Amino acid sequence: MLPTTLVSSQDMGDSTPDEDQGVIRCICKFEDDDGFTIQCENCLVWQHAVCVNIDQDNVPDEYLCEQCNSRKLDVE
Repeated sequence: MLPTTLVSSQDMGDSTPDEDQGVIRCICKFEDDDGFTIQCENCLVWQHAVCVNIDQDNVPDEYLCEQCNSRKLDVE
């Protein structure tokens, strides 16, 4: 899945949830949308791409957050 900007149902005038909606639960603990977020394929939370070492040149085809795919991340 390609990263995209978080869109709320209020922005779209629609109250039906879909995979583009959701919450930002990032390892940095900030909940603001920085414009380049990536969504977990499993639990559908969004994370800042920069916080999980993803940039425009290395966007994975599928992404799993740290809770769905335990791996060591440097959060400092």
